[in-house]
Amino acid sequence: MKIRNFLIVTALAVAAITTTASAQNYTTAVGARLGYDNGITLKHFFAPASAFEGLLSVSPRYFQLTGMYEYQQPLPGAPGLDWYVGLGAHLGNVYYKNYDGGRFLLGADLIGGLEYAFPTAPFVVSLDWKPSFNFTNDYNDYWFAGLALSLRYRF
Repeated sequence: MKIRNFLIVTALAVAAITTTASAQNYTTAVGARLGYDNGITLKHFFAPASAFEGLLSVSPRYFQLTGMYEYQQPLPGAPGLDWYVGLGAHLGNVYYKNYDGGRFLLGADLIGGLEYAFPTAPFVVSLDWKPSFNFTNDYNDYWFAGLALSLRYRF
């Protein structure tokens, strides 16, 4: 089920990226992040190339709140398509069978990806990789876990 949904959303993203219309600028967008860490995403630009992104990820065994600074620029020759990189921090809790209870998470995050803003619809789609590094315990699955697709509604 998750794989099917991921493939459908990926196909929509590829279709959106291949269009030639120019994208509109936006200030704030909120939506869903679909990947290993599913959750809610909020992105707000406080300067033309600088944004804050907040992520809230929740599952039966996991809770994490992430805040990141992102630097974003247009991709030359591709109207509406931007690239971005950033860094930030997270805190949360994880529960695993081999632990004797919950484990506090505190760590750093990196992010890099592509974002497309639809020119005639109030939506933004992005595909990124966000590895995270935990400092408070040995729960680190960052190399394969950070890939996600986000779909946001822009204001």
